[in-house]
Amino acid sequence: MLEARNLSMTVGTKELLLETSFRVGDRDHVALVGLNGTGKSTLLRHISGTTYDSGLMTSGQLLKSAETTIGYLPQEINFEADLEKTALQYSLLANERLCQLSEKITRMEHELALPEQDYESEAYHQLIERFSDAMHEYEHLGGYTMQSDAEKVLAGLGFSEIDFHKKVKAFSGGWQMRLHLTKLLLQNPTLLLLDEPTNHLDIDSLRWLENYLVNYEHSYIIVSHDRFFLDKLTTKTLEIAFSRIHEYKGNYSYYEKEKAERYELLMGKYANDLKKMEELKAFVDRFRYKATKARQAQSRLKQMEKLESQLESPEEDLSRISFRFPKAMPSGREVMRLDGVKKAYDLPDGTKKQVLNGINLEVMRGDRIAIVGSNGAGKSTFCKIIAGQLDFDGKLTMGHNVSLNYFSQHQTESLSPEKSMYNEMLDAAPNSEAQKKVRDILGCFLFSGDAVNKKIKVLSGGEKSRVALAKILLQASNLLIMDEPTNHLDMRSKEMLIDSLENYDGTLLLVSHDRYFLDSLVNKVIEIKNGSMQLYLDTYAEYLEKAEKALEAEKLQEAAARQKPQAAAPKSSTKSEESKKSTPAKKDRRKIEEIEQKINRLEQQKEKLEAIMANEDFYKKSQEETTKTLDSYHALSSELNQLFAEWEKASS
Repeated sequence: MLEARNLSMTVGTKELLLETSFRVGDRDHVALVGLNGTGKSTLLRHISGTTYDSGLMTSGQLLKSAETTIGYLPQEINFEADLEKTALQYSLLANERLCQLSEKITRMEHELALPEQDYESEAYHQLIERFSDAMHEYEHLGGYTMQSDAEKVLAGLGFSEIDFHKKVKAFSGGWQMRLHLTKLLLQNPTLLLLDEPTNHLDIDSLRWLENYLVNYEHSYIIVSHDRFFLDKLTTKTLEIAFSRIHEYKGNYSYYEKEKAERYELLMGKYANDLKKMEELKAFVDRFRYKATKARQAQSRLKQMEKLESQLESPEEDLSRISFRFPKAMPSGREVMRLDGVKKAYDLPDGTKKQVLNGINLEVMRGDRIAIVGSNGAGKSTFCKIIAGQLDFDGKLTMGHNVSLNYFSQHQTESLSPEKSMYNEMLDAAPNSEAQKKVRDILGCFLFSGDAVNKKIKVLSGGEKSRVALAKILLQASNLLIMDEPTNHLDMRSKEMLIDSLENYDGTLLLVSHDRYFLDSLVNKVIEIKNGSMQLYLDTYAEYLEKAEKALEAEKLQEAAARQKPQAAAPKSSTKSEESKKSTPAKKDRRKIEEIEQKINRLEQQKEKLEAIMANEDFYKKSQEETTKTLDSYHALSSELNQLFAEWEKASS
């Protein structure tokens, strides 16, 4: 399908690839990985045929089969030409031929309906024939299912039915990227190139995309810093390192393990070669001037020279971000309390959108909380309220000695493009003591020497993120709020951030779409949905498991509602026949209703127990009382699972 032979790529003076080769076959599901700046996005653009890279020079061959069609999702896109189209109209552009046929059929329908049309003329019969051919082709190409397919993909990626008819220009950049992804999926290319597709997706749409791509019938190459996403979807990994592409026949976790093993083997071989050279050198030095050993010494000397020419130390990128958050005085036991917090935004049509409605919450010292919810649910609004950046209704009380530091979702946008990173840091330092640490902090983030004088505007997305992270180290805090801190960070930088946050001794509130990041750090989860807030005393993985079960239960209830009879059954010819036919159905319905009543009753009991367990005083009770409550909770959960299984069996 796609093959690169001796491919080289250079941007300006930076060498990205040097005479490297790789192949992507039919149905290959490939992860493309590497540190920021190694050329992943540039390679995808080159494969796609996009040529707007300034100063890109290439050599070598990039071969594609004649049947290969390519769909490309970049990290940024320009929608200027299609801003007036609706979301559905834009999605239907996936098949240009169908769009052309649809317009052609509409024109011909209008011509056929003209009152002055001569139904006996040759021109009318030719029009009928062309109309029939167009309708046949339209049906053959799937025209009648095109709109329903588009609506399914739009819904899967988080668009509501109302959104289908909104114009493209009404959506934010993130939602416009979802529209472009919708069009790509509908095109069904034989090679799909996805550059950071998860950046603008919430958990629900991310899960939908995963399920879609798991069953994708063609090939794709994905660049992503979400290791869960790569592990689930890919079966082959291409790594760009030291201007070469290295292939690993497995997903990201396999790649990590295999890479470590390869390095160990190479280091072992390198150590053995060094030892052998030492032995050869010792022999030559000892016997080269002895007549009886001169020939052997010369032979050993040639072996040593040959081995020396082939000796190569295994390459390993040792550049690692390493930092620790500065310590602050500890806060009081209660870090903050929210009572009846509300927030609404004014909409252009004069109405209000209620984002948060009566939020009550206590945050205690040492809490590590994930804030989750769909896009637009109010996660960033919630963070800004706590950080003091938004007005709101209700009451927010900060605890004793709380010092807050806030990393916003768009922190990199607050950087001054014309400033050097050094001056950006210097101006943000709160005092002279912090100013003295600026160079050391930048060094922790791999900026040293003259590099600190680079202007912000010339930095890559990953470099800007590192500068933004470096700025929060200038001020000590015991409450840290971070909204999407992993955006644009590569895997290694993300691991270093996780390591640093694990050692942070304050209270954490984290918003992120990266499941691995959250699962590594949090012990509580706050879900914001429809203006309300639900607290889970779980790790992120445990929360996801509960959310999956709740979603399944919701689907089962919806299915049960659809199965309820809408009208009375038709009467049989005799009362006895009607009784015989209806009795089994009545029994089944009765059984289903009984199970549903039990489920509702047990779910109410479970919610009461969850409310008790969510109270901070719950774990202050005696061990006997706590154990009794937990046992009751687990027993209820088990019984509910059995009832759901019985309900499904009875319904089917």
